[in-house]
Amino acid sequence: MWLYRLLLSFLHIILYLRFIVLEILWKTRRFVAGVFGSRGTSCNEIHLHSSQLNKLPLHISLLILEPQIVFTDIAKLIVWSMALGISYISIFDRKGIFKKNAAKLSSEIIYKQREVFTEETKRYTFILRTRDTKFDHSLAPKQVCISLLSEEDGRGDIVQAAQDFCLEIQRKEALPKQMEVELMDQMLKATRGIPDPELALKFGNIDMLMGFLPWQTRLTEFISCKSHHHITFSLFLESLQKYSNCEKRFGK
Repeated sequence: MWLYRLLLSFLHIILYLRFIVLEILWKTRRFVAGVFGSRGTSCNEIHLHSSQLNKLPLHISLLILEPQIVFTDIAKLIVWSMALGISYISIFDRKGIFKKNAAKLSSEIIYKQREVFTEETKRYTFILRTRDTKFDHSLAPKQVCISLLSEEDGRGDIVQAAQDFCLEIQRKEALPKQMEVELMDQMLKATRGIPDPELALKFGNIDMLMGFLPWQTRLTEFISCKSHHHITFSLFLESLQKYSNCEKRFGK
Protein backbone atom coordinates (compact mmCIF):
# COMPACT_ATOMS: atom_id res chain seq x y z
CA MET A 1 0.00 0.00 0.00
CA TRP A 2 2.79 2.39 0.90
CA LEU A 3 4.42 1.74 -2.49
CA TYR A 4 1.17 2.61 -4.24
CA ARG A 5 0.89 5.87 -2.29
CA LEU A 6 4.49 6.68 -3.05
CA LEU A 7 3.89 6.14 -6.75
CA LEU A 8 0.80 8.38 -6.70
CA SER A 9 2.73 11.11 -4.91
CA PHE A 10 5.54 10.85 -7.45
CA LEU A 11 3.10 11.15 -10.37
CA HIS A 12 1.42 14.10 -8.70
CA ILE A 13 4.76 15.89 -8.35
CA ILE A 14 5.62 15.24 -12.01
CA LEU A 15 2.26 16.58 -13.23
CA TYR A 16 2.57 19.65 -11.00
CA LEU A 17 6.09 20.40 -12.27
CA ARG A 18 4.86 19.94 -15.84
CA PHE A 19 2.08 22.44 -15.20
CA ILE A 20 4.54 24.98 -13.75
CA VAL A 21 6.92 24.62 -16.72
CA LEU A 22 4.11 25.04 -19.26
CA GLU A 23 2.81 28.10 -17.39
CA ILE A 24 6.26 29.70 -17.46
CA LEU A 25 6.70 28.94 -21.15
CA TRP A 26 3.26 30.37 -21.95
CA LYS A 27 3.92 33.61 -20.05
CA THR A 28 7.34 33.94 -21.65
CA ARG A 29 5.84 33.49 -25.09
CA ARG A 30 3.17 36.12 -24.37
CA PHE A 31 5.81 38.54 -23.09
CA VAL A 32 8.03 38.09 -26.15
CA ALA A 33 5.03 38.44 -28.44
CA GLY A 34 4.01 41.61 -26.64
CA VAL A 35 7.45 43.17 -27.06
CA PHE A 36 8.28 42.01 -30.56
CA GLY A 37 4.99 40.79 -32.04
CA SER A 38 3.82 44.13 -33.39
CA ARG A 39 7.05 44.88 -35.20
CA GLY A 40 7.27 44.13 -38.86
CA THR A 41 3.48 44.00 -39.35
CA SER A 42 3.28 45.63 -42.75
CA CYS A 43 0.20 46.83 -44.58
CA ASN A 44 0.55 44.02 -47.14
CA GLU A 45 0.67 41.41 -44.38
CA ILE A 46 -2.46 42.86 -42.80
CA HIS A 47 -4.28 42.80 -46.15
CA LEU A 48 -3.28 39.17 -46.59
CA HIS A 49 -4.82 38.24 -43.25
CA SER A 50 -7.99 40.24 -43.95
CA SER A 51 -8.69 38.14 -47.06
CA GLN A 52 -9.09 35.13 -44.77
CA LEU A 53 -11.94 36.73 -42.80
CA ASN A 54 -15.55 36.09 -43.80
CA LYS A 55 -16.60 39.60 -42.83
CA LEU A 56 -15.27 42.79 -41.27
CA PRO A 57 -17.14 45.35 -39.18
CA LEU A 58 -17.88 48.72 -40.76
CA HIS A 59 -17.59 50.23 -37.28
CA ILE A 60 -15.39 48.83 -34.51
CA SER A 61 -15.39 50.11 -30.93
CA LEU A 62 -12.51 49.84 -28.47
CA LEU A 63 -13.62 49.93 -24.81
CA ILE A 64 -10.68 50.71 -22.55
CA LEU A 65 -11.75 49.78 -19.02
CA GLU A 66 -8.25 49.51 -17.56
CA PRO A 67 -6.89 52.08 -15.08
CA GLN A 68 -3.73 52.72 -17.11
CA ILE A 69 -4.01 53.67 -20.79
CA VAL A 70 -1.05 53.14 -23.13
CA PHE A 71 -1.50 55.47 -26.12
CA THR A 72 1.06 53.65 -28.26
CA ASP A 73 -0.90 50.40 -27.99
CA ILE A 74 -4.19 52.16 -28.72
CA ALA A 75 -2.58 53.69 -31.82
CA LYS A 76 -1.59 50.20 -32.99
CA LEU A 77 -5.19 48.96 -32.74
CA ILE A 78 -6.43 52.00 -34.65
CA VAL A 79 -3.88 51.74 -37.47
CA TRP A 80 -4.42 47.99 -37.84
CA SER A 81 -8.16 48.67 -38.14
CA MET A 82 -7.48 51.32 -40.76
CA ALA A 83 -5.26 48.93 -42.73
CA LEU A 84 -8.04 46.33 -42.72
CA GLY A 85 -10.37 48.84 -44.34
CA ILE A 86 -12.58 49.62 -41.34
CA SER A 87 -14.04 53.09 -41.92
CA TYR A 88 -15.40 53.91 -38.46
CA ILE A 89 -13.53 53.47 -35.18
CA SER A 90 -14.70 54.60 -31.77
CA ILE A 91 -12.63 54.65 -28.58
CA PHE A 92 -14.28 54.74 -25.17
CA ASP A 93 -12.95 55.43 -21.73
CA ARG A 94 -15.19 56.41 -18.84
CA LYS A 95 -13.34 59.56 -17.73
CA GLY A 96 -12.78 61.09 -21.18
CA ILE A 97 -8.99 60.73 -21.14
CA PHE A 98 -8.85 60.39 -24.93
CA LYS A 99 -10.86 63.56 -25.38
CA LYS A 100 -8.49 65.48 -23.11
CA ASN A 101 -5.43 64.07 -24.88
CA ALA A 102 -6.62 64.09 -28.50
CA ALA A 103 -3.39 65.74 -29.74
CA LYS A 104 -1.26 63.05 -28.09
CA LEU A 105 -3.40 60.28 -29.58
CA SER A 106 -3.22 61.87 -33.03
CA SER A 107 0.59 62.02 -32.85
CA GLU A 108 0.83 58.36 -31.84
CA ILE A 109 -1.47 57.33 -34.71
CA ILE A 110 0.60 59.26 -37.25
CA TYR A 111 3.81 57.69 -35.93
CA LYS A 112 2.33 54.19 -36.16
CA GLN A 113 0.99 54.92 -39.66
CA ARG A 114 4.51 55.63 -40.90
CA GLU A 115 5.67 52.31 -39.49
CA VAL A 116 2.85 50.23 -41.01
CA PHE A 117 2.00 52.07 -44.24
CA THR A 118 5.51 53.44 -45.04
CA GLU A 119 5.19 55.30 -48.37
CA GLU A 120 1.38 54.81 -48.49
CA THR A 121 0.76 56.83 -45.32
CA LYS A 122 -0.89 59.73 -47.18
CA ARG A 123 -3.58 57.36 -48.50
CA TYR A 124 -4.84 56.69 -44.98
CA THR A 125 -6.11 59.93 -43.46
CA PHE A 126 -8.30 60.22 -40.38
CA ILE A 127 -10.27 62.67 -38.30
CA LEU A 128 -10.77 62.65 -34.54
CA ARG A 129 -14.31 63.65 -33.66
CA THR A 130 -16.37 64.25 -30.51
CA ARG A 131 -20.10 64.89 -30.05
CA ASP A 132 -19.58 68.50 -31.18
CA THR A 133 -17.74 67.59 -34.39
CA LYS A 134 -19.50 66.73 -37.64
CA PHE A 135 -18.09 64.17 -40.06
CA ASP A 136 -18.39 64.49 -43.83
CA HIS A 137 -19.46 60.97 -44.86
CA SER A 138 -18.62 61.65 -48.49
CA LEU A 139 -14.97 61.32 -47.44
CA ALA A 140 -15.40 57.72 -46.20
CA PRO A 141 -13.71 55.32 -46.67
CA LYS A 142 -10.83 57.57 -47.82
CA GLN A 143 -10.88 59.32 -44.47
CA VAL A 144 -11.37 57.17 -41.38
CA CYS A 145 -13.66 58.60 -38.69
CA ILE A 146 -12.35 58.05 -35.14
CA SER A 147 -14.90 58.96 -32.47
CA LEU A 148 -13.69 59.78 -28.95
CA LEU A 149 -16.32 58.72 -26.41
CA SER A 150 -16.77 58.89 -22.65
CA GLU A 151 -19.48 58.16 -20.10
CA GLU A 152 -21.36 61.38 -20.90
CA ASP A 153 -21.97 60.13 -24.44
CA GLY A 154 -24.00 57.16 -23.20
CA ARG A 155 -26.95 57.53 -20.86
CA GLY A 156 -26.43 61.30 -20.56
CA ASP A 157 -26.81 61.73 -24.32
CA ILE A 158 -30.07 59.75 -24.26
CA VAL A 159 -31.45 61.90 -21.42
CA GLN A 160 -30.53 65.08 -23.29
CA ALA A 161 -32.18 63.81 -26.50
CA ALA A 162 -35.36 62.94 -24.58
CA GLN A 163 -35.45 66.39 -22.98
CA ASP A 164 -34.96 68.09 -26.34
CA PHE A 165 -37.82 66.07 -27.85
CA CYS A 166 -40.13 66.93 -24.94
CA LEU A 167 -39.37 70.62 -25.45
CA GLU A 168 -40.25 70.29 -29.13
CA ILE A 169 -43.58 68.73 -28.14
CA GLN A 170 -44.18 71.53 -25.62
CA ARG A 171 -43.52 74.12 -28.35
CA LYS A 172 -45.84 72.12 -30.67
CA GLU A 173 -42.95 71.51 -33.07
CA ALA A 174 -43.35 67.72 -32.81
CA LEU A 175 -45.88 65.05 -31.83
CA PRO A 176 -45.23 62.14 -29.42
CA LYS A 177 -46.13 59.61 -32.10
CA GLN A 178 -43.27 60.93 -34.26
CA MET A 179 -40.70 59.33 -31.95
CA GLU A 180 -39.16 56.44 -33.88
CA VAL A 181 -35.86 54.58 -33.69
CA GLU A 182 -34.51 56.52 -36.66
CA LEU A 183 -35.42 59.87 -35.07
CA MET A 184 -33.72 58.91 -31.82
CA ASP A 185 -30.59 57.96 -33.75
CA GLN A 186 -30.53 61.43 -35.31
CA MET A 187 -30.99 63.17 -31.97
CA LEU A 188 -28.06 61.46 -30.24
CA LYS A 189 -25.16 63.87 -30.65
CA ALA A 190 -22.34 61.46 -29.76
CA THR A 191 -22.92 59.22 -32.79
CA ARG A 192 -25.05 61.38 -35.07
CA GLY A 193 -24.64 60.13 -38.63
CA ILE A 194 -22.30 57.33 -37.52
CA PRO A 195 -23.38 53.69 -38.01
CA ASP A 196 -23.85 51.61 -34.86
CA PRO A 197 -20.77 49.58 -33.88
CA GLU A 198 -20.94 46.01 -35.14
CA LEU A 199 -18.00 44.84 -33.03
CA ALA A 200 -16.78 46.08 -29.65
CA LEU A 201 -13.51 44.90 -28.10
CA LYS A 202 -13.61 45.30 -24.31
CA PHE A 203 -10.20 45.56 -22.64
CA GLY A 204 -10.02 44.92 -18.90
CA ASN A 205 -11.28 42.53 -16.23
CA ILE A 206 -14.43 44.54 -15.48
CA ASP A 207 -17.63 42.69 -16.41
CA MET A 208 -19.50 45.92 -17.11
CA LEU A 209 -19.75 48.40 -19.97
CA MET A 210 -19.26 51.39 -17.62
CA GLY A 211 -21.83 53.56 -19.43
CA PHE A 212 -20.81 52.76 -23.01
CA LEU A 213 -23.52 53.66 -25.59
CA PRO A 214 -26.53 51.67 -24.29
CA TRP A 215 -28.74 52.74 -27.22
CA GLN A 216 -26.35 52.17 -30.12
CA THR A 217 -25.15 48.69 -29.07
CA ARG A 218 -28.41 46.74 -29.39
CA LEU A 219 -26.93 44.48 -32.06
CA THR A 220 -23.23 44.86 -31.24
CA GLU A 221 -21.03 41.78 -30.82
CA PHE A 222 -18.88 42.16 -27.68
CA ILE A 223 -15.58 40.32 -27.32
CA SER A 224 -13.58 40.55 -24.10
CA CYS A 225 -9.80 40.91 -24.11
CA LYS A 226 -7.62 40.76 -21.02
CA SER A 227 -5.59 43.90 -21.73
CA HIS A 228 -4.57 46.31 -24.47
CA HIS A 229 -1.06 46.54 -23.02
CA HIS A 230 1.52 45.06 -25.43
CA ILE A 231 -1.31 43.98 -27.75
CA THR A 232 -0.11 42.04 -30.79
CA PHE A 233 -1.63 41.83 -34.23
CA SER A 234 -2.15 38.08 -33.80
CA LEU A 235 -4.34 38.67 -30.73
CA PHE A 236 -6.22 41.44 -32.53
CA LEU A 237 -6.74 39.17 -35.53
CA GLU A 238 -7.98 36.39 -33.26
CA SER A 239 -10.78 38.66 -32.02
CA LEU A 240 -11.71 39.59 -35.60
CA GLN A 241 -11.85 35.91 -36.51
CA LYS A 242 -14.30 35.29 -33.67
CA TYR A 243 -16.48 38.10 -34.99
CA SER A 244 -16.11 36.85 -38.55
CA ASN A 245 -17.39 33.41 -37.57
CA CYS A 246 -20.31 34.56 -35.43
CA GLU A 247 -23.84 34.41 -36.81
CA LYS A 248 -26.23 37.20 -35.97
CA ARG A 249 -29.77 36.00 -35.30
CA PHE A 250 -31.23 39.41 -34.35
CA GLY A 251 -33.02 37.92 -31.31
CA LYS A 252 -34.41 34.88 -33.16
